[in-house]
Amino acid sequence: VIVSEEYPYGVGQDEGRAMMQIVHDVAPNAELMFRSGFISAGNFADGIKALRDSGCKVIVDDITYITEPFFRDGVIAQAVEEVSSTGVSYFTSAGNFGIKSYEGTFTPMAPPAGYAGVAHNFGGNDYFQSVTLPKGTYTIALQWDDEFYSIGETLGAQNDLDIYLVDQFGTRLFGFNRDNMGGDPLEILPFIVKATANANIIVTRKNGTGNVRFKYIIFRGEGVINEHIQNNSTIIGQANAVSAMAVGAVLYTNTPAYGVNPPTIATFSSRGGLLIDGVDRLKPDFAAPNGVNTTVNFGGVNIDNDAFPNFFGTSAAAPHAAGVAALLIEAKEKYYAGETFNGAQMKALLKSTAISMASSTNDTASGSGLIQADDALITFANPSPQIDNYHLQDSAFTPGAQPVTLEIFGTYFADNASVIFQYDTLPAIVTNGNHLVVDVPEFLGNPPLTVYNPPISTSGLDGGVSDSIYFMSSVPQNVKITINSVTKKFGEIIPAYSFEVTINNTPLA
Repeated sequence: VIVSEEYPYGVGQDEGRAMMQIVHDVAPNAELMFRSGFISAGNFADGIKALRDSGCKVIVDDITYITEPFFRDGVIAQAVEEVSSTGVSYFTSAGNFGIKSYEGTFTPMAPPAGYAGVAHNFGGNDYFQSVTLPKGTYTIALQWDDEFYSIGETLGAQNDLDIYLVDQFGTRLFGFNRDNMGGDPLEILPFIVKATANANIIVTRKNGTGNVRFKYIIFRGEGVINEHIQNNSTIIGQANAVSAMAVGAVLYTNTPAYGVNPPTIATFSSRGGLLIDGVDRLKPDFAAPNGVNTTVNFGGVNIDNDAFPNFFGTSAAAPHAAGVAALLIEAKEKYYAGETFNGAQMKALLKSTAISMASSTNDTASGSGLIQADDALITFANPSPQIDNYHLQDSAFTPGAQPVTLEIFGTYFADNASVIFQYDTLPAIVTNGNHLVVDVPEFLGNPPLTVYNPPISTSGLDGGVSDSIYFMSSVPQNVKITINSVTKKFGEIIPAYSFEVTINNTPLA
């Protein structure tokens, strides 16, 4: 289930199509629905509830509304909480804003000439904060921790903060500053840089007396904050909702499957740590892959040099996690007679089975780490084991004529796995999910040997046996008997039968 667009002024349905392709790739039989969140934050919130009312069990979005409150839950976050309380698993992209932010408590000092009110002291009596602005289009949003009139808080903003861009000499270049008193504590600073420039940010307070906490984030543009850096959190809006699962991005080639362990978070992936109503909500929750193929071309680098464009960003990571959730819900319903996961259970499961990417299990860049679909599934259903290779622990002994100890290597060996040999079940020592040791008694002939995982679910439908292995190599793998096809009516003579036998597609003769 997809609600899409990276920004409210963004790319629209193409991004939704790419996200839906990723969900389909991960969970091919999932029924997909699309509902745009482009019109407004309120319309987006209505869309979330409409998807829930349409029967969606999993919802994922990649929208960032920069006008939603930074420091409290806005209408979208409230909608996320509402649908999550009814069992929905809600996923959202963490954002692609890296560490491009500044946060502090407004500390007044005398402003430079030409500015009303007081200026913020960034440190050391410096009202200018140096930034480097490469060529590009920029959008900077400033918010402070006052009431938001637009979400029903009656007083509205009690302070009027403004943000300006000035050159390295202090000459004002740009400002777009409203009277915020009684309204929303929000200022937007959009501008275009035609060539790399050094500049400064100045934040002032025209009205009000509160030394409020404030933050600005560079949502568009590759600006670099050079000094007075504090709290680089850039996850905002519904991604900070308690029940939301905010997903950071890991390039798929920077994962254990490609030899990188621990995985590494993308530099652009938004960081957490922002206090909401005074509480750190420990975002992001976890990370998922990005940089994969879709048919939608966003103009990114074709990193694998194949026929398909690559899709980057937390917009690509979030639908991977949503697709995994769909698979886990299906497995739970299959193995546990219709039981399912609610959003809180899904979040706890994915967090507890993720690969840690940092010293902290609540890392502000990667959360609990890279999600692992198979490890999550193994917590409630045993898989069928798979054998890759095997050998005798001591080659001096002869299988069959003497007891031998066999080492088997593969994947998905459960802790309680055993070995089935002839008609016996032999206990095994499983050292990890990829290796086990078993003592095999004397035997005659060349009987098959399999690894067996017993079921752990209430239905008994999980678990299973591996493919067979043999001590002797000369084993027919495929015996086919083909009998001639004939018909006989009542009273007629029985037709003659003929047959052919092949072994591994070679005639028996």
